[in-house]
Amino acid sequence: MVSKETILPDRAFALELLKKLRLPISIRLHSINVANKGLEIAENIRKVNVDTRLVEIGGLLHDIGRTRTHGFEHALIGGKIIRERGLPKSLARICETHILGGLDKEDAKTVGLPIKDYLPETIEEKIVCLADKQMMGDREVSIDARFEKWFSKYGKTKLLIKSRERIKKIEKEIKVLI
Repeated sequence: MVSKETILPDRAFALELLKKLRLPISIRLHSINVANKGLEIAENIRKVNVDTRLVEIGGLLHDIGRTRTHGFEHALIGGKIIRERGLPKSLARICETHILGGLDKEDAKTVGLPIKDYLPETIEEKIVCLADKQMMGDREVSIDARFEKWFSKYGKTKLLIKSRERIKKIEKEIKVLI
């Protein structure tokens, strides 16, 4: 028997859940664009197998924690929401590892999260993380443009510089697989 936890929901379920939880429409549109961008990236990868359905649903649900907060903890809250609903841990991990370019223990401490690594490890986690950084709201941007926006808003902090390097590394890793 297949447990509920191993079954990925479909796109309609994910969109309905975001609506039911009252995720603002602007973030729902962003999430749809992240899912679509993630699928575009995934479909170009030829050298490894990618679970495109996980990328799609992960992209749709990556910001589900923003139903409760817009701070860094939205990633952990998103993982909790996913787990509470008995959805796959792989979706929870996408929520928890998408912020910035992922956070290591030092970064987590800096932003007030429980001290552990929140780094994307699987190809699907990396794709959603990258797709999220390539979508500013509902428009596609370069990694540099996304980080320049953050630099102008928050300053050129050690955390943001490290995060930009991390996401550029992910981008290179993915390009090698195409």
